[in-house]
Amino acid sequence: MDQLLTSVQKSCKLLKIFLDSEKELGVSELSRRLQLSKGAIHKLLTTLEHEGFIKQNPVNKQYSLGYTLLELGNKVKKHDDWADFSRPFLQSLAGYTKELVCLCIIDGNDAIYVDKIESQHPIRFNVDAFRRFPLYATSASRSILAYRSESAIDLVLSESLRQYTPYSISDPAVVKERLANIRLNGYETSSNLRNVGVTAVAAPIFDADGNVTASISLIGPTDRMQDNLAHWTEKVLETTHEISSHFGNKSY
Repeated sequence: MDQLLTSVQKSCKLLKIFLDSEKELGVSELSRRLQLSKGAIHKLLTTLEHEGFIKQNPVNKQYSLGYTLLELGNKVKKHDDWADFSRPFLQSLAGYTKELVCLCIIDGNDAIYVDKIESQHPIRFNVDAFRRFPLYATSASRSILAYRSESAIDLVLSESLRQYTPYSISDPAVVKERLANIRLNGYETSSNLRNVGVTAVAAPIFDADGNVTASISLIGPTDRMQDNLAHWTEKVLETTHEISSHFGNKSY
């Protein structure tokens, strides 16, 4: 960690605050959250604003994310091999089930939905693309976490587990049991753990070396998903098996 440039690290932490916050934040709030002086925050904001990563509202003087980040995000999306290659498979699964289908990838100790196909039903569940969340938080992310090393799993579960709903799992031992079942069954189904009234089926995608860095999930309202759960699970597995095969995995 001695190689980290402190000023850059502080800037990155400042930008990440906006991922789970309201659209605009002021200097005082950023100072409180980062535990830095207002003067230090103002210097960071001035630099980031000059480079287009932050913009200031001229009316209320608060700050929000700048358009340079959008340009960079679109560049990442354009050159994301996982998203480009997997999209036809996602479209096929979504067309068959008529439910929301998402492609999830690992990024450090977090997961991100990098692509999605919306449900065709008028009553449906939705997720934000490119939203970062913990690896323990959803069926899609747990389907990736299950195939990490024991030390990597322990690291992810060493933090306080966030409660998204009254049914969310807060005990690391229980999460580990679910991860073991994913490895045993090759998929996971869950209801109400991230959003009440929502059920998901997720399965991992294996690369040529047998590693898992991505997964696919099928998500919808519980009452509709439960009627088709067994069949939908088969379709999710068919999809992930096919993608894994195309990526060179010979297990299927």
